[in-house]
Amino acid sequence: MSFADPLLLLLLLAIPIALLLTRRTGEGNAAGGFSNVDLLSGFQPTWRVRFRWLPTFLRAGAIALLIVALARPQVGRADSELSGQGIDIAIVLDTSGSMTAMSFGAQDSRLDVAKRVLTEFIDGRDDDRLGLVVFRASSLVLSPLTVDYEALTAIINDVGVVALPDGTAIGVGLSDALNLLRESRARSRVVILLTDGENNAGDIEPLAAARIAETLGVRVYTIGVIDAAATRGGRVNVDEAALREMAQVTGGRYFPASSEEALTSIYASIDQLEKSRIERSQFDVFDEYAPYFLAAALALLAFELSLRSTVWRQAT
Repeated sequence: MSFADPLLLLLLLAIPIALLLTRRTGEGNAAGGFSNVDLLSGFQPTWRVRFRWLPTFLRAGAIALLIVALARPQVGRADSELSGQGIDIAIVLDTSGSMTAMSFGAQDSRLDVAKRVLTEFIDGRDDDRLGLVVFRASSLVLSPLTVDYEALTAIINDVGVVALPDGTAIGVGLSDALNLLRESRARSRVVILLTDGENNAGDIEPLAAARIAETLGVRVYTIGVIDAAATRGGRVNVDEAALREMAQVTGGRYFPASSEEALTSIYASIDQLEKSRIERSQFDVFDEYAPYFLAAALALLAFELSLRSTVWRQAT
C-alpha cells in the first residue's frame, strides 16, 4: 500500500499530544473541594468510571482514520495482473517467390535467414504466446497463439513448402494476424510483419488493415527486407513509405533490414520495446482505499457520540 499524500500522515503525531493535554486539563471538568475524603474510602469505582477514557480513545481513533483517509491510501493492481503474463505476438511472414532470392548471402535465401532469426527469437520467449501467419497472394494461419515453442519452430522450418499462389498480399496477411489477436486479453498485443516486396494482391489494402489494428489497440511492427544490390541501383524492393505508415498509425515502428545481423537486432529491439512498455505501465492503475478509512472514522465518531449522550452522559 502507498499514499498519494504521505506528508499528511505527520498529523498523526499531534494525536498523542492532544490526548496528553486533555488528560492534564481533565477534559474541562471542574474540581470539587471536600473537607474529609475518608467517607469515600469504602467505595469502589464503577465500570463507567474505570472506562471513562473509552469515548476519548474512540474520538482519537476516528481522527487517526480521518487523517489516513486524507493521505489517500492506494494499492496498485497492475503488478498482480502482470504476474506470469507475457505478450501475445502474431508473426506474419512473407513466403512469396522473391523471398527465395540470395540477397543476404551466397548460401542462404531471404526466407532461410528469416526462419533462422525467427527460431532464435522464439528461443528467447518465456511466457509470451506466439501465432504464425504466412502470406503470398493469399494468407494462411499456420499456428494459433501458443506457448508450444518447439511445435512452432517446427512449423516455421517448413513454411517454404506451404502451397499458396505467388504474390504479396500484405493487407490480407495482417488481417489474419489481427483475427488471431482479436480475443486476446494480454496487456500487450503485437504483430511483427516481415516482407521483401510491395502489396500487389488481395482485396484488403495494408493501410486499411493497419487502421483496424489501431482500433483494436494492436501495435504493428513492420520489417522491410532490403536488397542491398537493388538499393545501390537507386530502387528499393519494398514500399518503405507504406510499411512506415502502417506501423506509425498503430504506435509501432518500421525497420529496414539488409543483413542477417540487422534482422536479428530488429527482433531484439522489438522485444525490448514491448518489455519496457509493460514495465513503465506496471503501476498505472490503483485501487483507492480512502473511502473505507473515512467510513470507519465516521462509524467510530458516531459510536463515541452515542456513548457520551447515553452511558457516559453523567460520568463525563
